[in-house]
Amino acid sequence: MNNGNNIRSPHPERFWVDYTIEAPSHESANQIAREICLEQTVELPGSISQVKEVESYTVGTVEHIRLLHNQEAHDNKLWRVTIGYPNYTAGDELPQFLNVIFGNTSLKHGVAVEDVTLSKHLMENKRMFPGAKFGIAGLRELLGVPDHPLLCTALKPMGKSSEEFAKMAYCFARGGIDIIKDDHGLQNQVWSPYEERVKLCAEAVRKANQETGRNSLYAPCLNGPSDIILSRAYYAKQCGAGAILVLPGIVGWDVVRVLASDVNFNLPILIHPALLGGWLEQSLPYHKELNSTNPQGEEEEHPQGLSHHFLFGTLPRLVGGDAVIFCNAGGRFHFTNEQCANISEGCRRPLGRFEPVFPAPAGGMRLDKIGQMRNRFGDDTLLLIGGNLLEQGADLEMDSKVFLRCAGRDETINSLTGRKRPYESLTLHKNNTTKTVAMDCDTTQPSVADVEQIARAVVCRVLEYTIKNNGGYLSQACSGSIILSTLYTRALRLGPSINHLLKAPPIPGPYHSSVHSGEGYNGDSADLSLDRLIFSPVHYAVVLYSLLVELGRLDEKAFESYNVDGSTVELIGAEHSPAHSVTAGSLAQALSQAAGIAYARQLKKATGRIVVFMSDGEFEEGQTWEAVQMLVNHKINLAAVVDVNGQQCDGKMDQVCDIGDLSLKLQAFGADVSVVNGHDVNEIEMAVKMQSTLPRFILCMTDPCYGIALMKSRAPKLHYVRFKDCQEKGQFEDALEKLKRLVASQQQANVIQMDPVSIADRCKTPEAKRTTQTFSAREEFCQVMGEIKTVTRPHRRNLLEWMRTRPKAIVVTADLTSSCEADLLRDTLPGQYISAGMAEQNMMSFCGGLAREGYLPLVHTFGVFVTRRPFDQLAMSIAAPNLKVILLGFLPGIISPGGITHQAIDDTSLCRAIPNLSVLEVSDATEVESVLDVAEGINGPVYIRMLRGEVPRLYPKYSPMKFGEARLLSEGDDVLVITSGICTEEAIQAREMIQSSGVSIRHLHLSTIVPFPCGLILHAATSVKYGLITLENHSVVGGIGSAVAEVLAEHGVGKKLIRLGLPGCYAHGASCKYLQAEYNMDANALIKAIGKLCHKDLVITSNQIHNAERAVCSERTEDL
Repeated sequence: MNNGNNIRSPHPERFWVDYTIEAPSHESANQIAREICLEQTVELPGSISQVKEVESYTVGTVEHIRLLHNQEAHDNKLWRVTIGYPNYTAGDELPQFLNVIFGNTSLKHGVAVEDVTLSKHLMENKRMFPGAKFGIAGLRELLGVPDHPLLCTALKPMGKSSEEFAKMAYCFARGGIDIIKDDHGLQNQVWSPYEERVKLCAEAVRKANQETGRNSLYAPCLNGPSDIILSRAYYAKQCGAGAILVLPGIVGWDVVRVLASDVNFNLPILIHPALLGGWLEQSLPYHKELNSTNPQGEEEEHPQGLSHHFLFGTLPRLVGGDAVIFCNAGGRFHFTNEQCANISEGCRRPLGRFEPVFPAPAGGMRLDKIGQMRNRFGDDTLLLIGGNLLEQGADLEMDSKVFLRCAGRDETINSLTGRKRPYESLTLHKNNTTKTVAMDCDTTQPSVADVEQIARAVVCRVLEYTIKNNGGYLSQACSGSIILSTLYTRALRLGPSINHLLKAPPIPGPYHSSVHSGEGYNGDSADLSLDRLIFSPVHYAVVLYSLLVELGRLDEKAFESYNVDGSTVELIGAEHSPAHSVTAGSLAQALSQAAGIAYARQLKKATGRIVVFMSDGEFEEGQTWEAVQMLVNHKINLAAVVDVNGQQCDGKMDQVCDIGDLSLKLQAFGADVSVVNGHDVNEIEMAVKMQSTLPRFILCMTDPCYGIALMKSRAPKLHYVRFKDCQEKGQFEDALEKLKRLVASQQQANVIQMDPVSIADRCKTPEAKRTTQTFSAREEFCQVMGEIKTVTRPHRRNLLEWMRTRPKAIVVTADLTSSCEADLLRDTLPGQYISAGMAEQNMMSFCGGLAREGYLPLVHTFGVFVTRRPFDQLAMSIAAPNLKVILLGFLPGIISPGGITHQAIDDTSLCRAIPNLSVLEVSDATEVESVLDVAEGINGPVYIRMLRGEVPRLYPKYSPMKFGEARLLSEGDDVLVITSGICTEEAIQAREMIQSSGVSIRHLHLSTIVPFPCGLILHAATSVKYGLITLENHSVVGGIGSAVAEVLAEHGVGKKLIRLGLPGCYAHGASCKYLQAEYNMDANALIKAIGKLCHKDLVITSNQIHNAERAVCSERTEDL
């Protein structure tokens, strides 16, 4: 046996096993992992001499330990541990390989196997791991089905004769079923002996194939005593069976391996899950009477078993399965969507030489769920429906054809997408009778109960995301889910999706020259006969995405990319996001754009309507009323459906900026208004469908806690849910589990009734005690990372102290008080605070009026809402009269994950063009704490590019920001690097990485952008050899790069200049670190630019990057 190296080598080749281990600390997790290393190999304590003699080449080694996400607050935490075992321990035999992976350890609580990674030797060992002979591609070729899902059914029930099973098999094959398998309970019973049944059924399918020209396969169930199990397999092949069904949980995985390895047994192998449930990873409760370590009697859960991903994905592929049957979510066995997704991914992910195989979701599946299954798992799936097919009636051939068409296996179904959409009825005629099967499409209206169930499932999905990520737009799901579900399923005439179910449109930017609209998820917008839905409150995006998944318009895998770097399934939706027609994150702009679209479609004689979904907070914006005025004046045929939940970011609208009776105001403008219950499907539907010669506004009165009564405890702040502590999170987890059970039970019963009591009223918070560890932040918390300190929310505390001594200073916010760290000031000094609501243009002119009367307004909002949206008011009401107003613009540049509507990539450029306006930018906590003093000393208005949240401290407290001066952070005579804001830290890291390269860097940090320090730049530029590089968190157009270029050109300085920043395009929703790397605005991009400028190839190692990230940045600076 050759395992890749010498059998007693102290450095043997290893394969790796990933475990989930429960332990209170890293030290404990390491100890448990070490015990597993010994238990799974030598099964002796590591201290004895016999073990020490063989340890280096037999005992496993702990390779890696990491804490799993969201485990920090738990007493017993979950850890992902990787252990490497020498190849020799497996003995080149599959049973021993499984024994090494989990043998005795499977008997322990708190340990589960997640996955296995083979060594090079084992990867090449085809005897031990033969892999699938057919896989997806081979099985498709064998069946002659190049696309769409494959179909499978089962011969049942036990008790029928072999002749009866043969007739069933014949009808199924005639109807087009690809694989007809024995039910796993059929073996050698007296009613239908194995050899008799196999012979008759194989012949029946062969006959049907001759008549139809298809190649349906009969797969008998392989079970029985060990001494005859293989002979039964060969008998089936001899009789003409086209495949074999194996139960490895009963007969053993090595039977699969033997058949897959045998060149003479050339049949596809289906894996059945019987008895594998006991192998599965699950959280097992400790009973209080057995758990002496838990005196309070609380139930705790402990991982144990093999992961779904490994047991139904990786392992079957290694040993030779071609399709893997598992229990689908929503069926009889209560697998979750996440578990099913993991299985599907395990079956088809890249795995070296091993072919991807078919996942086969089964277990109580129904014909009316095929569209949902197909959208969830994709077309490379084996759809298995057994009992429900038999329930359709006695004509099995016709029922099989229904199955075929439900799965899209008919060219007449949909020439565009090849599949049916939600809630269509499929009607087939036979013998003057009609058979109707409810399946997924828009042409047949679902019941009210169906709509309510869809909405419930949407809330469930959003709640699950909120818990998983400790934050989410949950109240929007509570108030808006029924409205949106009604629009999509009953009130609007939308076409089938023409976008890819799994792949959202590509992200915009320099690498994608055109913007791909996500509107196609609502149908073809060019079809003038269809309605169009314009989505305005894009912070509701997670609700919309969840609904698309429930309706089969978006794949669940695509939803998993929500708010993930590189995805257009963005936190704040934009035009390129699924089902979004326009970019409307600034709010109140969608209605105006929809008015233009509706007017144009009237000119085109369109019969379809334009419907806008809005939130009531948008009526605080003046542009909304301008749009209403135009709609009425030109009698534009448009309907706006408004979620009136009375909430906005800063709390209840009537407490932040009361807009009064919205119905009366709209009627005063001349609009047609209906007020309905926003949780009543019929009322919403009737109001939307009502015709009018005037633009219509349907005001849907909703409860932002509807369906989750637990939300009421958070009032009045419901806009974005972030849990306060472990106890609150636990309460929401309890509500989620009960909501899931409610949704699942109603799906299975196919009867959905809306209880007059909200969902969460049935989900009472359990009395079980929970830990009370708090998540609330301290006023100032410094976390030492190497020698860089991070300060939490420095502006929040500093603002309060600063305002205490300035009674004429007034903070003015635009519904983003907490988001701009002004909440402590609001709560402590309410007399020095005022909210303008979502009305930034008015806010600017209002602050101009305050300044004229001798007060000092401090505007707090996001950078885009200081500059881009109210640009004219900023220029005319504040800058032109040179009034003293301090404007703090948070989330400058690409810091915001909210996408293009929230990213201030042009604010510096805009402000540089406004006379009298000074511009400052902070880069660290010291500058955050000193910038108000600097701004106060400037004559005239000041715009500050401000940081919030976790802010690094790069400079000592005794070195505050100084107006008009730059910080010299390093001396050098080769290259001048000029940075500002968050890019300064990137440049410091870059300097650390190349300090031994022989290139000397002169680094200037600018905090004063306007007036620009021309003299300092000229002096520094003339002192370097190669040239200049600017790095800024802004567009390269109009920022500090442009300012430097202007200075050099005007003074005739002939130095090479490289400008790094956003390269003349919009960014998209993602994390700041990701966007900096994506758009060449980080330390690595700067190093490449330095190398280019100096004509040197600067090679940076990962160790250098690590050291630079932990570099000492509080070095003494020299103020120029």
